[in-house]
Amino acid sequence: MPVRWERVPRLPRPPLWAAVLVGSWLLLVLGGVLLEGRGAPSLETCLFHRWSGHPCPTCGSTRVVLAFGRGAWGEALRLNPLVALGLGLGGLWLLVRLATGRAPRVELSLRARGALLAVGVTLLLANWIWVLQTQP
Repeated sequence: MPVRWERVPRLPRPPLWAAVLVGSWLLLVLGGVLLEGRGAPSLETCLFHRWSGHPCPTCGSTRVVLAFGRGAWGEALRLNPLVALGLGLGGLWLLVRLATGRAPRVELSLRARGALLAVGVTLLLANWIWVLQTQP
């Protein structure tokens, strides 16, 4: 599993659809937080939770982001460990990229990709069990 650091633009250029999706989500969260501050009921952003009554594997993501914003790292990790670790590692990756203009490139064999996929699915399921046990 060789890792090499390659030169990249310091500021990543996400696809337009991803920027629109993330921007829309951020506006929805900001609107919900502002309305909640004025006494409105909590805004339900998870359609899976709304339709099934059970949290999805990423339920709590909005609260994780808000906890990070308040500096409550432990609370963020307790709410949804996989999302909190993903956001933390993603933020670290972005800081390294912005500071150095380099990003790691990992070359994986087909077998290693399969193993990584299996580990990822296992972590997602374990995280979902955690979320089901800790969130209403």
